[in-house]
Amino acid sequence: MSGPLDGRRAVVTGGARGMGRAHGAALSQAGASVVLVDIDADEAAAAAKELGRDGAQVSAVPGDITVRATAEAIIDEAAALLGGLDILVHNAGLMYSLTGLADTDDADFRRLFEVNVDGPLFLTRAALPLLRASDHGRVIFISSQWGQVPDGHSYGYMSSKAAQLGLMKAMAKEFAADQILVNAITPGAVMTRMVPEEYYEQERGSIPLGRLADPGEIAAVVAFLASDAASFMTGQTVAVNGGACIVGI
Repeated sequence: MSGPLDGRRAVVTGGARGMGRAHGAALSQAGASVVLVDIDADEAAAAAKELGRDGAQVSAVPGDITVRATAEAIIDEAAALLGGLDILVHNAGLMYSLTGLADTDDADFRRLFEVNVDGPLFLTRAALPLLRASDHGRVIFISSQWGQVPDGHSYGYMSSKAAQLGLMKAMAKEFAADQILVNAITPGAVMTRMVPEEYYEQERGSIPLGRLADPGEIAAVVAFLASDAASFMTGQTVAVNGGACIVGI
């Protein structure tokens, strides 16, 4: 049975668990061949094995995307496994710390920028020749609603997620001439282990739909943005947050 992403080749960072694993599942179910990238080699391999049980082409490439040389090697290895690259999903991220400015740790602040900004920069730059050679080039950032509407804590997380949106817009503008589409998703609270259970009720109360998202609900939008159905979308931010943090209201 054919799917909308048959023949497409995708890389998903932070792909071993949570949203990244869900993105890998959605893309592979739509017909794409997928490489899951994660700093945890064992979990990435286990996720790839699980997602590939029904015959889907899913592989794992471990590595630290915050190191430029490693990020470049990751793209080279993924492209060799896939035979090229069409879709790059920047999903890897770190959980925010609920602190104000006075308690913001300098090392934590820098680390959030390394993962959320440096990693996508290194990977996209390395992947650009491959995406230019593709007829279906896509770059998809998994940012956050907090990159649009900060709430006064976790300066590193919120400012790095806002910086991701800046990267997305700059890349969309530059890459349009090559027909490479670059977009971002800004999820609200999602049921993953990144969200501590003690915050579930607090987050639920701020969401008009009254619940947290399932990772698959974010992954469905990733699959859409990767498909031809989104062929006239670039430079856009798609909020998937249950109605929370509605900008301008």
